[in-house]
Amino acid sequence: MARKGEIVGAVDLGSRDVRVLIARKASDGGIQIIGHGAAPGRGCIVQGVIQDLNAAQLALKRALADAEKEAAVKAPTLFCGINGKNVDTAIREGNVKVDSGVVDLAHLEEALDVASREMLAPGKRILSSVTSQEWYVDDLRVRDPIGIRGSVLRARVHFAQVPSVIDDNISMCVESMGRELEDVVFLPLASGLGCLTAEDMDLGVLVLDIGRTISGLALYRERRILATHTFEWGGFDITRDVAAGLQISFEEAVELMMLYGLSEKLIQDSNEEDEGGKKRAPGSSREERNANIKLKTAVRGAPSIVERGQLDSIAFERSMELMTKVRQYVQSRGLAKHMVRGIVLTGGTAAIKNMTLLCESVFQVPTRVGLPEGLDVLPQPVNSPEYVGAVGVIRHGFEYRDALRSGRVEVQRGFASRVIRKFGRFVARYFF
Repeated sequence: MARKGEIVGAVDLGSRDVRVLIARKASDGGIQIIGHGAAPGRGCIVQGVIQDLNAAQLALKRALADAEKEAAVKAPTLFCGINGKNVDTAIREGNVKVDSGVVDLAHLEEALDVASREMLAPGKRILSSVTSQEWYVDDLRVRDPIGIRGSVLRARVHFAQVPSVIDDNISMCVESMGRELEDVVFLPLASGLGCLTAEDMDLGVLVLDIGRTISGLALYRERRILATHTFEWGGFDITRDVAAGLQISFEEAVELMMLYGLSEKLIQDSNEEDEGGKKRAPGSSREERNANIKLKTAVRGAPSIVERGQLDSIAFERSMELMTKVRQYVQSRGLAKHMVRGIVLTGGTAAIKNMTLLCESVFQVPTRVGLPEGLDVLPQPVNSPEYVGAVGVIRHGFEYRDALRSGRVEVQRGFASRVIRKFGRFVARYFF
């Protein structure tokens, strides 16, 4: 059990906003969000890569100060979600014999090392969250194998290969606050932890976290991770097309998308067939087409009033393209059969009106917006899809602390740092 009043701080370095949560775990195991803060990123982070370290530090400083002021406590260490460009993921297994007949920490480390061998790569850090590791003793699944009697230990582990530059600069940003980065977690997994119920993970569900410049996917079935993936696009691709087509600012494009959303008529038409069995070309209703929108930031010489149908067409086409890419990925890997409970959309883009309707049309499965789950106390501003990733980092943090106390992981960023040291020795031995 966690100690009474145990504190965990979580950071989500998003492209649009930097968010910080401070949580307390009570003696009964209940998790309470006691502080939150957010600061605009203003482009200092794009697709997980810090573009301007000073700006990122300033945003984190503001968000952290607000969260700690509300919580009335200081978080000396922080956990962070991580995702970005050129991230590869895989699930690997490692088997070891238990000659002593009782599993100990050395067996866990060896099984993890065996599982990780194919994932080692120059310029990459290997991440493996304690929440994404499965343990089997003599082919029987156990939550904590330490002390269990058996002859063979098997680890089934999810790995994320993250470019070192992403991990290094996130660490530098956190440490510049005078805080220690206690551990990191792959953000699509954090999103799953943040919004899914035990029933979701058991029955089978796909989580799609659509951020501003990057999106992450995680698929669960029978409380196991079956697949994850990173898409190097996000909601900004939609608003950028709107800004280009209507010749307005990015800010107004975001406002228009949040105000009008996606056209329900276009979505319905795209899913209907004509008499020949072909998809009917989508079109807005006459009322929508004829409705006018007065623009506030149109460039000089461009129309300041446009028809609603023009906005609808631009937003629908790009949104449909992005959702179709996800469907193609899922279908190409035979994953659709596992989506028994459908799809959960998170991230800021999930809040766009009718985005769930579009997703249901493309995948033909139930879709809902993911909101934070499993918390006893949740401030109203945090009860939104934008905070799901940060809530998942909080849940990861408490799981990590429990694993530390049980002896399943070591300090120093856990398994990730052991792999880094191991790979460093390998390079030094064979290449220098």
